[in-house]
Amino acid sequence: MNHLYKAFLLTLLIFSYSCSKTINSSLEEVYKLAGSNKIELKQVIKHYSTDPADSLKLKAAEFLILNMVGKYSECYEAPWQDVATLNMRWSSSSDKEKVLNTYKVGETIRRDDLTHIKADYLITNIDLAFRVWEDKPWGKHISFDTFCEEILPYRIGTEPLENWREKVLASFADVDNMLKEDSTLSAVEACSRVNDILPRFRMDKDFSNMNFTQLMATTRGQCDSQAALAAFVMRALGIPVTIDFTPQWKEHPTGHDWNSVCDSTGNHISFMGTETNPNQSHQGNTFQKAKAYRNTFKNHKIIDADSMDIPSLFEKNLYDISSEHQNMIDASLPLKDGFSSIDENIYLSLFYDFDWRITGHADADADSIYFHHIGEKILYLPVYYKDDRPIPAANPFYVDNKGEIIVLGLGYDT
Repeated sequence: MNHLYKAFLLTLLIFSYSCSKTINSSLEEVYKLAGSNKIELKQVIKHYSTDPADSLKLKAAEFLILNMVGKYSECYEAPWQDVATLNMRWSSSSDKEKVLNTYKVGETIRRDDLTHIKADYLITNIDLAFRVWEDKPWGKHISFDTFCEEILPYRIGTEPLENWREKVLASFADVDNMLKEDSTLSAVEACSRVNDILPRFRMDKDFSNMNFTQLMATTRGQCDSQAALAAFVMRALGIPVTIDFTPQWKEHPTGHDWNSVCDSTGNHISFMGTETNPNQSHQGNTFQKAKAYRNTFKNHKIIDADSMDIPSLFEKNLYDISSEHQNMIDASLPLKDGFSSIDENIYLSLFYDFDWRITGHADADADSIYFHHIGEKILYLPVYYKDDRPIPAANPFYVDNKGEIIVLGLGYDT
């Protein structure tokens, strides 16, 4: 037994050393991309490397930095109150040029996190994220992996960065205390209580990327703004929440965003931030959809990022969560004669308004195409891209209300 135990310890040490060596190598690659700002990133790693009690925070810091590539702010170089006021009148204004000239917001500016983010900002974000994870009664049911994706991230999208966690904990201090004091409270119940007191939104469009402060001040936007505000507040309070979406409805001109909260078993329950609570009906869980996805902080691509002709949908960091939704089936059909799937990415497009719109991705072998978890009662066309143009890879097909696949013999022209 003693020999077995020693062998186990040796294996564990070798594995830990190997993982540490891999992470350090990956961090060095990120430091190169950060240029002179690598000093800030290294400071974060150093901060959590001195005390063994901070080992989990060190892993969290490594997660954020290793997945920072491609994250950025895109915003106006102007006071936030000017941007918020401009947003409130933008879609209603008859002279948008005059609005822009009067407020002098200029052009949007991109700032990459790798080259601009500061150590103090990341350290504060990590410390506050751990604090709310550890002081909430449901925190013991939230895994570290879930924490990293659904509580820890310092940004939601491409909004201008701010100390949003501190602001949420200050403005929702009474709620934070209430959530800590109820030892029986679950993450799902907490989510409902917080969602009930978030400001209701007036539907509007053409908004710039807003952070927590701007969203609270404006309370206008579309579903993505609602979902973003809910994610900011929930995560700042230690509630694990995601932003999910479908890229294109079957019967509406756009897609839709909503939220999901992770329960104590690791399952996600959808809701619409600022509008409807978990286990209630909303568009995201009642409207028929072709596919559903979850935005991730981790750099996770469904399609190889180096591939050519990738639709913009698959340039994002996503997980396919279609299996979490109802009325989804698997489908397979033969490739068109003379077409080879080798070195080709095949996509799923649905028919809307006399157009084929990309909504999914397929697996393929030498003879057939395979689509996993796609919505019923929708007309689809498998396509691949050549010279930025979609080309049919198989015949159109329709999934009827019994889940049967009807392959059409028509030669649809894209």
